[in-house]
Formats: sequence, C-alpha cells, structure tokens
Amino acid sequence: MTVPEILLTEPAFAEAPPNSTGERGMVDGLRTPFPLINAVPPMLAEDPFVQRMMPAFDEVLAPIISTLDCFPSYLDPSLAPMDMVKYMASWLFPNYEDQLSEEGLRHALATVVERSGWRGTARGIREALQTFDLASIDIDDSGSTVISTTPTDPATWPEVAPPTATITCVAGANATLNDEQITGIVRFLVPAHVIVNVVAT
Repeated sequence: MTVPEILLTEPAFAEAPPNSTGERGMVDGLRTPFPLINAVPPMLAEDPFVQRMMPAFDEVLAPIISTLDCFPSYLDPSLAPMDMVKYMASWLFPNYEDQLSEEGLRHALATVVERSGWRGTARGIREALQTFDLASIDIDDSGSTVISTTPTDPATWPEVAPPTATITCVAGANATLNDEQITGIVRFLVPAHVIVNVVAT
C-alpha cells in the first residue's frame, strides 16, 4: 500500500538541503505508541476490515507523533536536521545565512541570543564575523562619546566628526566568501550612522 507523504514540508531554499528528500515523510518500520485499534469501540475492533485499516492510519500518523516527541531537538542547533537549521537561520540571519558553513551556521544560531546584546559594537561585529571562517579580523573605530552632567541646549553642542570604523578581514583557508560578500555582511552588522570602510584580503 502506498501512503502519501504529508508531513511538515520544509521551506524552499535556493539549493536543496543536503541529505534531504524535500519533505518530512514516511519512516519504514516506525511504530506508533498509540495504536488506533485500541481507541475504537470493541464491536468495531473485532471487525477484520477495521483491523486491517487502522494499521494503515498508524503508519501515516507515526512520523507525526515522532516529530512532535522530538520537537525540542528540532529547535536545538546542535541536533536539528540541516534544513531545519537553515529554516531557523532564515528568521534571524535573512541576509547571509547561505554564506555560512554548516558548523558556522549551527554556532551562529546557538550563540545568537548572547551576541544580540553586543550587536553594533566592536565585540559583536567581531564575534559575528568569526563564524565565517576568517583568518583574522581587525576593527579600528573612532570611538568616543559626548556627555554632560547638566542640561544643555543641543544648539550649543560642539561639532564632532561622524563615527567611523575600518574593518580589515583576512579570509581563512576554508572561507567561501568573496570581497563583495564580506563587505555586504559587514555593512549589515555595523550601525547605520557609522561610516565604515571595509578592507577584505
């Protein structure tokens, strides 16, 4: 008997995820912990047709039950199948998740909460770029702040140069990024008001 594969169709990507058939489908020999024959009235449970039909439904439902039982693992970057990792990454890294290696993508997802608190800072930019297999990352920013302990009129504030940052990236042996891609990623990570100069070698 052929049973249609109806389970959790994965999101569409530019390229098919590795080791994926394109769907969450049937698992040969997977048993259900809740056989439907145990839930039908005793009068029907004795019917030979019902006894043959219920296992067919069990075969369809077993992968659904298994997926729900394992759902916490689907949300764990270190355990989730790669297509699910890419799906979660598309929520958090919409501009560059396809540029990361599998190891880098899993690491980026596992540390995204911690790194979000440092986003836009030199530390946050460096830690984000380290997931791209870069040999070295050097960040030189203008820094400095202007503060006052008493209320002042903004019109009297001294003129200050706009913030700037020069970020020098050296690609590692396993890096797959070109200079244009590195520049695009850096500009995505740097605050919009900062004038940034990217040197990628």
